[in-house]
Amino acid sequence: MGTYQLLTWDRYQPGLWTPLYNSNYDILPSPAYHVDTDKGFNYSTADESFVCQKKNHFQVTVHVGMAGDPLYVKTPNGPAPIESFHIKVFGVKLEAQTHKVTIEQSQPDRSKKPFLPVKVSLPGDKITRVTLGRLHFSETTANNMRKKGKPNPDQRYFLMVVGLYATVREESYLLIAFMSERIVVRASNPGQFENDSEVLWQRGQAPDAVVCQGRVGINTDTPDEALVVCGNAKIMGQVMHPSDRRAKHNIQEVDSTEQLKRISQMRIVEYDYKPEFASEMGIDHIHETGVLAQEVKELLPTAVKVVGDITCSDGERIHNFLMVDKEQIFMENVGAVKQLCKVTDNLENRIQELEVWNTRSAKLKDMGSPANSSNPANSSTKGKINRHSSVPPPQKPTPLKSVKVKFHHCLKHKFVQVSMIILVATMAFCSIAITGLYMLTLRDDAGMLLPGNTNETTVHPLYTTTVRTTLVNPTTTPVPWTPDVDFCSLIYCEEVFCCPTTASMDNTSTISPALLSSTVSPTTGPSLADKGKDKFNEEIRGAGDWTNTTIKSFFIKENEQIIDSRYCERGSCGSGNYSFQIPISKFVPTNMRVTVQMNTTELLVVHLCHNDETFKCSALMDHDQTNEEYNFMNTQGYVHEWPLPVSRFYRSSYHFRSAVAGQADCNTDRGFVGALFTDYHFNFYRRCE
Repeated sequence: MGTYQLLTWDRYQPGLWTPLYNSNYDILPSPAYHVDTDKGFNYSTADESFVCQKKNHFQVTVHVGMAGDPLYVKTPNGPAPIESFHIKVFGVKLEAQTHKVTIEQSQPDRSKKPFLPVKVSLPGDKITRVTLGRLHFSETTANNMRKKGKPNPDQRYFLMVVGLYATVREESYLLIAFMSERIVVRASNPGQFENDSEVLWQRGQAPDAVVCQGRVGINTDTPDEALVVCGNAKIMGQVMHPSDRRAKHNIQEVDSTEQLKRISQMRIVEYDYKPEFASEMGIDHIHETGVLAQEVKELLPTAVKVVGDITCSDGERIHNFLMVDKEQIFMENVGAVKQLCKVTDNLENRIQELEVWNTRSAKLKDMGSPANSSNPANSSTKGKINRHSSVPPPQKPTPLKSVKVKFHHCLKHKFVQVSMIILVATMAFCSIAITGLYMLTLRDDAGMLLPGNTNETTVHPLYTTTVRTTLVNPTTTPVPWTPDVDFCSLIYCEEVFCCPTTASMDNTSTISPALLSSTVSPTTGPSLADKGKDKFNEEIRGAGDWTNTTIKSFFIKENEQIIDSRYCERGSCGSGNYSFQIPISKFVPTNMRVTVQMNTTELLVVHLCHNDETFKCSALMDHDQTNEEYNFMNTQGYVHEWPLPVSRFYRSSYHFRSAVAGQADCNTDRGFVGALFTDYHFNFYRRCE
């Protein structure tokens, strides 16, 4: 005889269930209903059913969840007000379900009386638990005696019904009811009927070992694996997996590039389990973070398995329920990390090659310069060349003699002279070609602005830029007029904050309303190293594994105001470098929270490289308040939220840099802008006109 004590339940006469109404006479959904048999039932393997001893009592626990506030129930005469709710328990015969079997309840004096319906209170939008104890069947099932030690083929069974009823004028209306699986009720101890049953549990070879020949289910009666646990499991040690090479064959290495592609396409979501599913599966914490089996099946079909149908506590059945093998997803992550390491190593090798190329180009340029050959100050370079020559240099040469010896040496080698001329001509041609390609690339990159900005065609260089801060006259306004960042839809816009009252106030305490403009000041011309970086950037962008580091959209989270191309400073948006001038309304309080949300199409890291918060509002200067302390200097993912204290300052600026994790940060050379990262400058200022 097993010790499993939970019966399975099915709906009983659903066609007779009566709907409920709220105060507006709207039909409410059926109550959430769950029934457990806490004690009194044992599963018989030989009979393939649960067995209950008549003289032993059993216990039933009912969970009822009401959606809404039920006030009326449907009757033949229309909706009628509900007087009370009752729970009834009775039995029926399997072969004749119209014949009811009375359920009795033991009294304190050990006498038995028929079980009467229990009145319950069911508040709206809450779960009510009712426990019914000391219950007995008033009679036993027929044909309980064994034949030749085996179950009687004509064995009869009972079914137990637990229903919820609504009472109106002494009339009961069935709201919902569940019916148990078949039950055998015997008058004698059921243990004597189990002599021929199969022994599933037995002692192992070790003194403290127990062996089960079969499948074990915890909180489930249909285990489809060696061990199935419906609920939480604690493991204090380690979980070991077979991994010996001698037990494996047909071994093939997996393509880590495909693994990285699958992981990048796999969504990580937050979700809540349905209450009726969580209660049936024994899940305590319904909020989790994970994946969706249907999406994983499209990317990694071997990690998803169909385990059959699942029945929830409210009777809803989920067909072909899917389970996910997270161990395979973990190994996919290992392969993705390996591929990222390869990409990082490849970038390091390219950077080293670029540095070597720049060094060699600088040496060749110095060797081809006539002024360098006749300048005595370059004796160190001349010494290096002489050391590689087979002719040793003189011990103490005078400058004039040294020059003569050098030209005399070169005249003896006309082939070297011709080679030098050809090399210089080739370098000049390459420089012209690189400059032409560079200008064509800038013309193509000039149109790569933020979404919605298609009118800006200014060409911007990729090399180092400097930001110049100027105060503009208050009468000059940007064209077209950009809308202020305000919260008039959330608060009253009546009081003015952080704006000077007079124009003659000292600049150290009050800043005149001015715009912070960023102008690009390119260098006089790209050096040979800059040309090398441009070529390297083109190679990076043309690589198959290159990731676009631009941010798709910006908006203020509190009022959902979009920061688009209207705020983009003319001449400073493109080629991987964007500057925004964002006016703050004079009606925004100094304690207003402003959060800038950045959305990306790729998995990127956004670094806060620099912030300028020195121009604090005059109303806050009297208080001992320090600048905003940031708990984090970068964010990672597809959605990046940055709370900025811009309302406390008359003028503030922030420099963000978006890049792929591990490829660039705030210390990366700015010459790689547009290839390894993208820079964004946000300049906030109070508009007091």
